[in-house]
Amino acid sequence: MGISATVELIEYTDPGCSWAWGTEPKLRLLRRRYGDRLRWRRVMGGLVEDMAKRVDGWDAERAAPRTIGYWADVTGYTGMPYPARLRYVGRSTVPACRAVKAAERQSERVAQRVLRRLREQTFVFGQPADSVDRILTAATGVEGLDVEALARDLDSEATEAAYRADWEETRRPNRHVLDLTDDYVGNGRAKEAEGHMRYAFPTVVVRGPAAGEQTAPGWQPYARYEEILETVSPGITEDPRPDPSPDDVFVRWGTAAPNELAQLCGPDAEPPPDVVPYDWGAGVFYLWASEANARGLS
Repeated sequence: MGISATVELIEYTDPGCSWAWGTEPKLRLLRRRYGDRLRWRRVMGGLVEDMAKRVDGWDAERAAPRTIGYWADVTGYTGMPYPARLRYVGRSTVPACRAVKAAERQSERVAQRVLRRLREQTFVFGQPADSVDRILTAATGVEGLDVEALARDLDSEATEAAYRADWEETRRPNRHVLDLTDDYVGNGRAKEAEGHMRYAFPTVVVRGPAAGEQTAPGWQPYARYEEILETVSPGITEDPRPDPSPDDVFVRWGTAAPNELAQLCGPDAEPPPDVVPYDWGAGVFYLWASEANARGLS
């Protein structure tokens, strides 16, 4: 089955959202199985504008212990790493959102890799990339990325316009999430932030010919994503691409948490013998040799 001209998947997300990070294995699997059948569009939502404006006497290092505790609780649901050695809390997620929009000017694959690096910089390595210098350091070594072009594009008018369009779209949540009354942990009700209602992160919206628009907001089981695809386009999930082997995972994406390997390759999957394990403080995270080298790991 080729790319469908009529099925659009919109992913509302942010590099600094722990629930979006926790959903990464599910969306990797969804993209692997059906990505060639969808028009997949990523919307960078801007989770945190400026912590110094939210909190009087903001101190990035003093805020770290409480944030570690919250993210550790989220890991209890998602199984993905949390920054057990978080050095500071990022002041804003907007620079990282802009970096993803800038990377999209190079290619979608590059943008995926840059977003992943920025997430890992927070949730694995505990050093959020909340400034231009930190972003460029985190992105160095991304396969296919022109770092000099990224540096130029970060402050360009085109990048600002693309990010602003995403910011505004995120703050036009649909009726489904506005009317939700769910109160489970990680629920996807529309959130009020800085005087606006917005989508929770992550939220997936799909649009297709059979049922208009369907929404999977917040923390969802993987099956829900396939369900809404089938609802808008019956038959679209038939004959999916085969699930990857562990070698495929690292060739394609470069890094993986143990939980990701289990979701992508099956519960008994083991990492290839030549990956580099990194101890993030409460578990391990696996990196392909080129990814490990880019971070100065051996």
